[in-house]
Amino acid sequence: MIRNLLVALPLTLALAAPSLAQEFPDRAMRIVHGFGAGGNADSVSRIMAEAISVDLGEPVVVESRPGAGGTVASGYVAGEAPDGYTMQLLVGGHAVSAALYNELPYDSVSDFTFLSTLGQFPFFVAARAGEYESIAALIAAARAEPGSIVVGHSGVGSTQNLTGELLDLQTGGEFIHVPYQGGAAASTALMGGEVDLIIDAGTVITGQADAGVFDILAVTSAERWPDAPDVPTLSETVAPGFDVVSWTALGAPAGVPDDVVAVLSASIANALAQPDVQERITALGAAPGGSTGAELQALIERQIAVWTEVIDAAGIERR
Repeated sequence: MIRNLLVALPLTLALAAPSLAQEFPDRAMRIVHGFGAGGNADSVSRIMAEAISVDLGEPVVVESRPGAGGTVASGYVAGEAPDGYTMQLLVGGHAVSAALYNELPYDSVSDFTFLSTLGQFPFFVAARAGEYESIAALIAAARAEPGSIVVGHSGVGSTQNLTGELLDLQTGGEFIHVPYQGGAAASTALMGGEVDLIIDAGTVITGQADAGVFDILAVTSAERWPDAPDVPTLSETVAPGFDVVSWTALGAPAGVPDDVVAVLSASIANALAQPDVQERITALGAAPGGSTGAELQALIERQIAVWTEVIDAAGIERR
Protein backbone atom coordinates (compact mmCIF):
# COMPACT_ATOMS: atom_id res chain seq x y z
CA MET A 1 0.00 0.00 0.00
CA ILE A 2 2.80 2.43 0.98
CA ARG A 3 4.74 1.54 -2.18
CA ASN A 4 1.68 2.28 -4.32
CA LEU A 5 1.25 5.66 -2.63
CA LEU A 6 4.92 6.55 -3.25
CA VAL A 7 4.61 5.63 -6.91
CA ALA A 8 1.41 7.62 -7.27
CA LEU A 9 2.71 10.74 -5.50
CA PRO A 10 4.98 12.09 -8.29
CA LEU A 11 2.19 11.60 -10.82
CA THR A 12 -0.25 13.44 -8.56
CA LEU A 13 2.15 16.37 -8.18
CA ALA A 14 2.79 16.49 -11.91
CA LEU A 15 -0.92 16.62 -12.63
CA ALA A 16 -1.43 19.32 -10.02
CA ALA A 17 1.29 21.65 -11.36
CA PRO A 18 -0.56 22.81 -14.49
CA SER A 19 -3.66 23.63 -12.47
CA LEU A 20 -1.59 25.80 -10.12
CA ALA A 21 -0.17 27.71 -13.07
CA GLN A 22 -3.63 28.13 -14.55
CA GLU A 23 -4.74 29.84 -11.33
CA PHE A 24 -2.22 32.69 -11.75
CA PRO A 25 -2.99 35.32 -10.77
CA ASP A 26 -5.30 34.70 -7.85
CA ARG A 27 -4.46 37.82 -5.81
CA ALA A 28 -3.20 41.37 -6.18
CA MET A 29 0.02 42.10 -8.07
CA ARG A 30 2.45 45.01 -7.81
CA ILE A 31 4.43 47.18 -10.20
CA VAL A 32 7.34 48.75 -8.32
CA HIS A 33 9.26 51.72 -9.70
CA GLY A 34 12.21 53.67 -8.38
CA PHE A 35 11.06 57.25 -8.85
CA GLY A 36 8.76 59.80 -7.28
CA ALA A 37 5.00 59.97 -7.63
CA GLY A 38 3.68 61.93 -10.58
CA GLY A 39 6.66 61.49 -12.90
CA ASN A 40 6.77 59.61 -16.18
CA ALA A 41 7.79 56.33 -14.53
CA ASP A 42 4.84 56.57 -12.17
CA SER A 43 2.50 57.45 -15.04
CA VAL A 44 3.60 54.54 -17.23
CA SER A 45 3.34 52.19 -14.24
CA ARG A 46 -0.25 53.27 -13.63
CA ILE A 47 -1.20 52.99 -17.30
CA MET A 48 0.08 49.42 -17.40
CA ALA A 49 -1.32 48.52 -13.97
CA GLU A 50 -4.81 49.53 -15.04
CA ALA A 51 -4.65 47.60 -18.31
CA ILE A 52 -3.14 44.44 -16.80
CA SER A 53 -5.66 44.50 -13.96
CA VAL A 54 -8.56 44.61 -16.39
CA ASP A 55 -7.01 41.88 -18.52
CA LEU A 56 -6.19 39.44 -15.70
CA GLY A 57 -9.02 40.28 -13.33
CA GLU A 58 -6.91 41.06 -10.27
CA PRO A 59 -5.79 44.39 -8.77
CA VAL A 60 -2.36 45.72 -9.74
CA VAL A 61 -0.92 48.18 -7.21
CA VAL A 62 1.76 50.73 -8.12
CA GLU A 63 4.46 51.13 -5.48
CA SER A 64 7.15 53.83 -5.48
CA ARG A 65 10.53 53.04 -3.90
CA PRO A 66 12.68 56.01 -4.96
CA GLY A 67 16.39 56.44 -4.39
CA ALA A 68 19.82 56.20 -6.02
CA GLY A 69 18.59 56.48 -9.58
CA GLY A 70 16.25 53.52 -9.34
CA THR A 71 18.72 51.11 -7.76
CA VAL A 72 16.83 51.01 -4.45
CA ALA A 73 13.77 49.66 -6.26
CA SER A 74 15.84 47.23 -8.32
CA GLY A 75 17.54 45.85 -5.22
CA TYR A 76 14.18 45.39 -3.57
CA VAL A 77 12.56 43.65 -6.54
CA ALA A 78 15.57 41.39 -7.12
CA GLY A 79 15.08 40.02 -3.60
CA GLU A 80 11.35 39.37 -3.89
CA ALA A 81 9.74 35.99 -4.53
CA PRO A 82 9.87 35.00 -8.22
CA ASP A 83 6.17 34.20 -8.38
CA GLY A 84 5.01 36.85 -10.86
CA TYR A 85 3.20 38.95 -8.28
CA THR A 86 5.95 41.57 -8.13
CA MET A 87 7.02 43.37 -11.30
CA GLN A 88 9.27 46.37 -11.79
CA LEU A 89 9.04 49.25 -14.20
CA LEU A 90 12.56 49.40 -15.61
CA VAL A 91 13.99 52.42 -17.44
CA GLY A 92 17.12 53.10 -19.46
CA GLY A 93 18.90 54.05 -16.25
CA HIS A 94 18.91 50.37 -15.31
CA ALA A 95 21.72 49.85 -17.84
CA VAL A 96 23.47 53.08 -16.81
CA SER A 97 23.55 52.01 -13.15
CA ALA A 98 25.19 48.71 -14.07
CA ALA A 99 28.00 50.64 -15.77
CA LEU A 100 28.25 53.46 -13.21
CA TYR A 101 28.19 51.71 -9.83
CA ASN A 102 31.10 49.59 -8.65
CA GLU A 103 28.97 47.55 -6.27
CA LEU A 104 25.25 47.03 -6.60
CA PRO A 105 23.31 44.66 -4.33
CA TYR A 106 22.11 42.82 -7.45
CA ASP A 107 23.24 41.83 -10.93
CA SER A 108 21.43 43.99 -13.48
CA VAL A 109 20.91 41.05 -15.84
CA SER A 110 21.03 37.72 -14.03
CA ASP A 111 18.90 38.78 -11.06
CA PHE A 112 15.90 39.67 -13.24
CA THR A 113 13.30 38.08 -15.46
CA PHE A 114 12.75 40.43 -18.38
CA LEU A 115 9.21 40.61 -19.73
CA SER A 116 8.80 43.30 -22.40
CA THR A 117 9.66 46.81 -23.44
CA LEU A 118 6.76 49.27 -23.18
CA GLY A 119 8.08 52.22 -25.16
CA GLN A 120 11.16 53.99 -26.39
CA PHE A 121 12.05 57.64 -26.72
CA PRO A 122 15.05 59.56 -28.04
CA PHE A 123 16.73 62.66 -26.72
CA PHE A 124 16.81 65.96 -28.57
CA VAL A 125 19.76 68.31 -28.89
CA ALA A 126 18.71 71.92 -28.28
CA ALA A 127 20.36 75.34 -28.29
CA ARG A 128 18.98 78.82 -27.73
CA ALA A 129 16.98 80.05 -30.69
CA GLY A 130 19.15 81.69 -33.34
CA GLU A 131 22.51 80.68 -31.85
CA TYR A 132 23.41 77.94 -34.35
CA GLU A 133 21.86 77.26 -37.72
CA SER A 134 22.56 73.52 -37.48
CA ILE A 135 24.20 70.85 -35.38
CA ALA A 136 27.07 70.85 -37.88
CA ALA A 137 27.64 74.56 -37.20
CA LEU A 138 27.69 73.94 -33.45
CA ILE A 139 30.21 71.10 -33.75
CA ALA A 140 32.36 73.23 -36.06
CA ALA A 141 32.38 76.01 -33.45
CA ALA A 142 33.31 73.52 -30.75
CA ARG A 143 36.21 72.14 -32.76
CA ALA A 144 37.44 75.62 -33.66
CA GLU A 145 37.64 76.61 -30.00
CA PRO A 146 37.89 73.57 -27.72
CA GLY A 147 36.13 74.07 -24.39
CA SER A 148 33.93 76.86 -25.72
CA ILE A 149 30.65 74.89 -25.78
CA VAL A 150 29.04 74.19 -22.41
CA VAL A 151 26.54 71.34 -22.20
CA GLY A 152 24.03 71.27 -19.35
CA HIS A 153 22.65 67.94 -18.16
CA SER A 154 20.53 66.46 -15.40
CA GLY A 155 23.28 65.03 -13.21
CA VAL A 156 26.61 63.22 -13.50
CA GLY A 157 26.01 59.68 -14.70
CA SER A 158 22.51 60.38 -15.99
CA THR A 159 21.61 59.01 -19.40
CA GLN A 160 21.51 62.59 -20.69
CA ASN A 161 25.04 63.20 -19.38
CA LEU A 162 26.39 60.02 -20.96
CA THR A 163 24.67 60.80 -24.26
CA GLY A 164 26.42 64.18 -24.31
CA GLU A 165 29.74 62.52 -23.47
CA LEU A 166 29.22 60.03 -26.30
CA LEU A 167 28.53 62.88 -28.75
CA ASP A 168 31.66 64.62 -27.48
CA LEU A 169 33.76 61.51 -28.01
CA GLN A 170 32.41 60.83 -31.49
CA THR A 171 32.73 64.40 -32.78
CA GLY A 172 35.80 65.71 -30.94
CA GLY A 173 33.71 68.57 -29.59
CA GLU A 174 35.62 68.86 -26.30
CA PHE A 175 32.54 70.22 -24.53
CA ILE A 176 32.40 71.39 -20.94
CA HIS A 177 29.77 69.25 -19.17
CA VAL A 178 27.89 70.91 -16.30
CA PRO A 179 25.42 69.02 -14.06
CA TYR A 180 22.12 70.43 -12.83
CA GLN A 181 19.41 69.10 -10.54
CA GLY A 182 17.27 67.60 -13.26
CA GLY A 183 16.27 68.40 -16.81
CA ALA A 184 14.09 71.37 -15.89
CA ALA A 185 17.03 73.09 -14.19
CA ALA A 186 19.28 72.43 -17.19
CA SER A 187 16.58 73.85 -19.47
CA THR A 188 16.40 76.99 -17.34
CA ALA A 189 20.19 77.28 -17.54
CA LEU A 190 20.02 77.16 -21.34
CA MET A 191 17.36 79.87 -21.40
CA GLY A 192 19.50 82.02 -19.12
CA GLY A 193 22.68 81.64 -21.13
CA GLU A 194 24.57 79.60 -18.53
CA VAL A 195 25.03 76.76 -21.03
CA ASP A 196 25.03 76.52 -24.82
CA LEU A 197 23.41 73.15 -25.29
CA ILE A 198 21.22 70.57 -23.59
CA ILE A 199 20.36 67.01 -24.55
CA ASP A 200 17.13 65.75 -23.06
CA ALA A 201 13.75 64.16 -23.68
CA GLY A 202 11.08 65.82 -25.75
CA THR A 203 8.99 66.46 -22.64
CA VAL A 204 11.74 68.83 -21.44
CA ILE A 205 12.61 70.46 -24.77
CA THR A 206 9.71 70.61 -27.22
CA GLY A 207 7.58 73.07 -25.26
CA GLN A 208 10.34 75.67 -25.33
CA ALA A 209 11.02 74.91 -28.98
CA ASP A 210 7.36 75.42 -29.86
CA ALA A 211 7.50 78.76 -28.02
CA GLY A 212 10.49 79.86 -30.10
CA VAL A 213 12.91 79.83 -27.16
CA PHE A 214 14.97 76.80 -28.26
CA ASP A 215 16.07 75.47 -31.62
CA ILE A 216 16.10 71.68 -31.84
CA LEU A 217 19.24 70.83 -33.80
CA ALA A 218 19.17 67.02 -33.85
CA VAL A 219 17.65 63.85 -32.45
CA THR A 220 19.71 61.01 -30.93
CA SER A 221 17.84 58.05 -32.48
CA ALA A 222 19.23 56.26 -35.53
CA GLU A 223 16.21 57.27 -37.61
CA ARG A 224 14.27 60.53 -37.66
CA TRP A 225 11.59 60.54 -34.99
CA PRO A 226 8.01 60.31 -36.36
CA ASP A 227 6.79 63.17 -34.17
CA ALA A 228 9.62 65.42 -35.40
CA PRO A 229 10.29 64.39 -39.02
CA ASP A 230 12.08 67.64 -39.90
CA VAL A 231 14.70 67.23 -37.17
CA PRO A 232 17.83 65.51 -38.51
CA THR A 233 19.57 62.72 -36.66
CA LEU A 234 23.06 63.02 -35.25
CA SER A 235 23.91 59.96 -37.30
CA GLU A 236 23.09 61.63 -40.63
CA THR A 237 24.85 64.88 -39.75
CA VAL A 238 27.86 64.81 -37.43
CA ALA A 239 28.19 61.36 -35.82
CA PRO A 240 27.63 58.42 -38.20
CA GLY A 241 26.09 55.44 -36.43
CA PHE A 242 24.99 57.45 -33.40
CA ASP A 243 21.94 55.78 -31.87
CA VAL A 244 20.73 56.46 -28.35
CA VAL A 245 17.18 55.86 -27.21
CA SER A 246 15.93 55.46 -23.69
CA TRP A 247 13.12 53.09 -22.84
CA THR A 248 10.65 51.80 -20.31
CA ALA A 249 10.01 48.11 -19.71
CA LEU A 250 8.65 45.58 -17.26
CA GLY A 251 10.70 42.99 -15.46
CA ALA A 252 10.44 40.74 -12.41
CA PRO A 253 12.77 38.84 -10.08
CA ALA A 254 14.88 36.11 -11.66
CA GLY A 255 13.33 32.67 -11.71
CA VAL A 256 9.69 33.40 -12.52
CA PRO A 257 8.26 30.16 -13.99
CA ASP A 258 7.92 30.12 -17.77
CA ASP A 259 4.16 29.60 -17.68
CA VAL A 260 3.71 32.64 -15.42
CA VAL A 261 6.01 34.66 -17.69
CA ALA A 262 3.78 33.65 -20.59
CA VAL A 263 0.68 34.94 -18.79
CA LEU A 264 2.32 38.26 -17.92
CA SER A 265 3.86 38.72 -21.36
CA ALA A 266 0.54 38.08 -23.08
CA SER A 267 -1.20 40.55 -20.79
CA ILE A 268 1.43 43.22 -21.49
CA ALA A 269 1.05 42.63 -25.23
CA ASN A 270 -2.72 42.93 -24.91
CA ALA A 271 -2.31 46.21 -23.04
CA LEU A 272 0.06 47.68 -25.61
CA ALA A 273 -2.36 46.78 -28.41
CA GLN A 274 -5.06 49.00 -26.93
CA PRO A 275 -5.39 52.41 -28.65
CA ASP A 276 -6.03 54.14 -25.32
CA VAL A 277 -2.83 52.75 -23.82
CA GLN A 278 -0.88 53.71 -26.94
CA GLU A 279 -2.24 57.25 -26.83
CA ARG A 280 -1.40 57.69 -23.15
CA ILE A 281 2.16 56.42 -23.56
CA THR A 282 2.65 58.57 -26.67
CA ALA A 283 1.49 61.61 -24.69
CA LEU A 284 4.45 61.00 -22.35
CA GLY A 285 6.87 61.38 -25.27
CA ALA A 286 7.50 57.69 -26.00
CA ALA A 287 6.74 55.45 -28.94
CA PRO A 288 4.81 52.50 -27.47
CA GLY A 289 6.03 49.06 -28.42
CA GLY A 290 6.60 45.65 -26.90
CA SER A 291 9.28 43.01 -27.23
CA THR A 292 10.17 39.56 -26.06
CA GLY A 293 12.01 39.14 -22.80
CA ALA A 294 15.09 37.98 -24.72
CA GLU A 295 15.03 41.11 -26.88
CA LEU A 296 14.79 43.32 -23.80
CA GLN A 297 17.69 41.51 -22.16
CA ALA A 298 19.81 41.94 -25.31
CA LEU A 299 19.01 45.68 -25.36
CA ILE A 300 20.09 46.06 -21.73
CA GLU A 301 23.30 44.10 -22.28
CA ARG A 302 24.19 46.24 -25.32
CA GLN A 303 23.59 49.47 -23.43
CA ILE A 304 25.60 48.33 -20.41
CA ALA A 305 28.55 47.70 -22.76
CA VAL A 306 28.18 51.10 -24.47
CA TRP A 307 27.84 53.08 -21.25
CA THR A 308 30.77 51.25 -19.67
CA GLU A 309 32.96 52.35 -22.58
CA VAL A 310 31.69 55.94 -22.40
CA ILE A 311 32.27 56.18 -18.64
CA ASP A 312 35.81 54.86 -19.05
CA ALA A 313 36.63 57.14 -22.00
CA ALA A 314 35.13 60.23 -20.37
CA GLY A 315 36.89 59.58 -17.07
CA ILE A 316 33.67 59.64 -15.06
CA GLU A 317 34.30 58.38 -11.54
CA ARG A 318 32.38 55.27 -10.64
CA ARG A 319 30.41 55.24 -7.42
